Amino acid sequence: MNVDNQSSVPSRRRYSPWAMGAMVGALLALLFQGALVPLNMAVAVMALIGLRQIRREPSRYIGRAFCWLAIALVLILALMIAMLEPTAQIMVPDEAPRMPNEAPMVPEEGADATDEL
Repeated sequence: MNVDNQSSVPSRRRYSPWAMGAMVGALLALLFQGALVPLNMAVAVMALIGLRQIRREPSRYIGRAFCWLAIALVLILALMIAMLEPTAQIMVPDEAPRMPNEAPMVPEEGADATDEL
């Protein structure tokens, strides 16, 4: 009956929706082993938005640890993918790929005078 009594009770703080979304996205990125780069970037952006939301309304939202955990997880996945992915191999003209039954190319005699120097 007394409305003033209910307003004096502080409202319960809840997790930021952006923080929860970032954490779920980070777990999805972990499930896909960090191979989806747009997902990793979206998780980082969601976590930053969550941190901003928590900083602006600290009396209403919690979840700062979730945001930082999501950012750390995405960065670790990105570093692991960068280290484990094979680098692009640069092909040198002398090392052009050959067919299995193709003989190696041997320069003709007398064709290049610089080889004798």
